[in-house]
Formats: sequence, C-alpha cells, structure tokens
Amino acid sequence: MDLVVTITNILSAFFKFDSTVTIVGIILIVSLLVRVPLKKAIAGALKVSIGLTGLFLVVNLIQEAMIKPITSMVALYGFNKSIIDIGWGSVGYAFGNTYGYFGVLVFLIVDVILVTVRFTQTLYVDVFNTWRAMLLAGLVGVASGSFWLATLAVVVFLIIDVKAADIAAPYIEKINNFPPGGSWPHGTHFSFQACIAIPIEWCLRRIPVIKNIQFNAETIEEKFGVLGETTVMGAVLGIIIGAFSQIGIMPSLLLGVKMAAAFLLLPRMAAILVEGWFPIIKSARSILVSKLNRDDVRIALDCSTVIGHSAVIPTALIMYPIALLISLILPGCQMIASVSLIIILWESAAVNAITEGNILHNLIILSLIVCLFCWGATFMADSMTHLAQTMGYDASKGLISNWDAAGTPGLVLVYKVFSWIFGF
Repeated sequence: MDLVVTITNILSAFFKFDSTVTIVGIILIVSLLVRVPLKKAIAGALKVSIGLTGLFLVVNLIQEAMIKPITSMVALYGFNKSIIDIGWGSVGYAFGNTYGYFGVLVFLIVDVILVTVRFTQTLYVDVFNTWRAMLLAGLVGVASGSFWLATLAVVVFLIIDVKAADIAAPYIEKINNFPPGGSWPHGTHFSFQACIAIPIEWCLRRIPVIKNIQFNAETIEEKFGVLGETTVMGAVLGIIIGAFSQIGIMPSLLLGVKMAAAFLLLPRMAAILVEGWFPIIKSARSILVSKLNRDDVRIALDCSTVIGHSAVIPTALIMYPIALLISLILPGCQMIASVSLIIILWESAAVNAITEGNILHNLIILSLIVCLFCWGATFMADSMTHLAQTMGYDASKGLISNWDAAGTPGLVLVYKVFSWIFGF
C-alpha cells in the first residue's frame, strides 16, 4: 500500500499544474517516445498549449458574458431550482481527491495490453482528460469507502470510453478530413455522445419530411445571406438573448459582439491545436504500425481538435438558448444550466460527425442529449456535494452539480451500476 500512496502522490503533484502546462510535458514525452525530432516536438507541444490557452480564453469570455443574462432571466421569470451549477469547477474535485490517480495508472497499463490483444484500437495518451474518471473515483470512493472499488470504477469507465472512441473515430475522421490514426475518447465527454447519436440519427433518416431536410452551414449562408454568416449569427443571437433577459440595450449589444468574437476565434484556436498534434499522430502511427504489425491503432486526442467543421459553430449558437430553456422547464431537472452550457460546443462537434453536418438533425439529437445531462446532473447532485464536503465545501450553501462531468451520461451510468451492484 505504501507503493500505491507514493504513486498517488507523484501523479497528484504532476496534475496539480495548470492543464495548459501539463499538456506541454505530456506531448513532449509522447513526441520523443515516438521519435518526433526535438525541434518539431517542442514546437508541436507549444502549439497545442497555445491552442488550448486560446480556447479557454474564448470559453471564459462566453461563460462570463452569459452570467448576467441567465441571472436576470431567473429573476424575471420566476424559475427556482435547488442545485448550483459549478461548471468546470468539478476539475478541482477530480484532482483534489486521492481515489483516482492510482486507477488511472492501472488503466494506462491495461490499455496497452488491450491494444496489444486487439480489444481496442485507442492508445490513451491524452492523459489530462482522464480527470473525469478521477472525479468518478472520488464519487465512488466517498460513497463506498473503498479505495479498490474506486480504482475498479476508473478502469471500467475508461474501457467504456476507449470502446466508444473506437466506434466514433471513423465518423469523426471522415467529416473533419482528419488523417488516419486519431481517436477522441475524452472521458466519455465526446465519443460516447457520438455513439448515443448513432441510433437516433438512424431513426431520423427514416422519418418522413425530417429525413429530406438538408439544413447545413452552406444552406444557412445561401438562404439567409449576411445573417447566415457565423459571426453575424453570433451577434444576432447574443442580442436576442440580451433582449429576452432585459439586461439593457448596451449590455445586449456587447453580448452580441462577444458571442460573434468567440465563434470567429474558436475554429482558429482549434486549427492551431490540430497543427501541433499532427507530427505526433504521423510518427506514432508509423511506429505502432511497424511494431504491432497492424494499421488500425489510434492515438487519443483532445476533442477540441475537431470543432472546426462549418456546421459546428452554427449548431452550438442555436443550441445555447435551447439548452438553457430545456434546463429551465424539463421535469425532474433541478439545476439551471449556466456555466455548464459551454460544453454544447464540443457536444455539437460529436453529434455533427454522425449527422454529417445536418444542423436540423444536430439540434434534435442534442436536445435529447441535453435532457440526459440535466437528469444526470440532478441525479448526481447529492454525491457531488458529498464529495465536495470532504474537501471543505460548505453544504449549507446548497447542492452542487454540473453537466461535465457529474451529469455526463457515461459517468452517471457507471456510477449507477456500481451503486446497484455494491450497495452504496
């Protein structure tokens, strides 16, 4: 057990760095292991970090801009929910608990074995995004009091994650013109949602009228002219949200400008991120193909690398107010989505890969997935608050939860199954 504690402390110290710093170290290590020249390895690692930094800056811009309108709508229209949305505040609780680190290490070893025996194609080098598994470990560990049960939950969760990534990867590569060899597990935050979308899209393509509607980015720009251009759509939507929330003329105009800026900059930051990853994918794939005598091995990548498709931004723009409305009126949902709304951007990219850019189908499927997030966040609120209490949160402030990761369908599913089997 002393060895486990030592490993946990080392991994904990490593992950205490900001993600944009941690990712530089991870990519440098992976790059050198797959024989990327040092100059390219350093440049690639920095580009990935720059891309992530830019994405987070833009994401923070949107989050901060939406706080006042959401608060105003709640006050104006009398919505009252009992759970506080903490958004990506769950990252602190993921890295702050000690249950998950050893489980992640065990999984990384298991993953290499599973790739070798052809159970999965995905080699999970995107280590930072195992933080959702660490959060699950904390939830299971605190509820059950068992370190080893928490470790098992991490391994099971991440095995589901890589299998979902195997299924979704060909769709994601195809629509984004991505070179062979990528995979997007991302802690069931991305490919798992794409897998949910597959049967729903199969049904939509067989429903009269809906199956014949091709509502894509090119159609929007053609039909609506200047209003169909992404930045203009962002500005108009921001102004409409501002007007509906009655925050005033100038704040509404400012919200429009911020949303327009955000959705112009997001694809450009993603492009920088992708540029940094490419040398690693090519070198890693070449080595793995030669060493393992197979050409289907995939490298796990951050899902921000595939948000640049032309239909993703319009989908996300339209889904923001829809998702907010769903969280307000959905029966059984006790959390108003505020800072959690930002994950709509990545969910849009996941679903878009399955619909092949059909924005109408994106909106239908995402609305259903948002319902799952809402119910999941509500279901997990007690457990999330209990975990937070063990790290100093004052529960008298109210229950806390979020969509990513507490309400993520994959995490909720594993937690529920474990609680049913092991009785906690």
